[in-house]
Amino acid sequence: MEIGLTVPMLRLNARQSGIGTLIVTGTTAIAWESAGHATGGFITGALTRDGNFAGTPVGTAGNRPLAGYLEGEALVPLRHLRELRRALFIGRGPEPLGMQIFDGAAATLPPPNGNTLFILALLRVDNLIELRAEPLPAGMTDQDIWAEFGFSMTRKVTVQGNRGR
Repeated sequence: MEIGLTVPMLRLNARQSGIGTLIVTGTTAIAWESAGHATGGFITGALTRDGNFAGTPVGTAGNRPLAGYLEGEALVPLRHLRELRRALFIGRGPEPLGMQIFDGAAATLPPPNGNTLFILALLRVDNLIELRAEPLPAGMTDQDIWAEFGFSMTRKVTVQGNRGR
């Protein structure tokens, strides 16, 4: 199935949204926003396929990242879906973005052309995954794309031991 201008959205069912790992191929960068934490705010971060990082990592109970890369593929472990609010998958290469899950369901987005770049936006709606193909101008930087979707990278604060209290 191709999601793009004619079919812009795909919603996975509860089983597809909760078992295994969502694998996205063809990405050059991902950005994520966690669900609210004790502070009431969201934690955001981004990672490129070659390892450049911005924002704050979000670990899960299984000591795995909320989103990350393995052998060039972007991964979202669905066991921890409740901790994820939304994510963006950016692909600037010549190949289209592709998505697959454990049961063999798959979707692709159109490859970038001279003027348009498609971003795969993942939204968690209750406990279901909604995937959207979002067309953007091809010349946008990752930071411009983050801003377009309202992402603001959070800064990691390091707590330094007992401060004499």
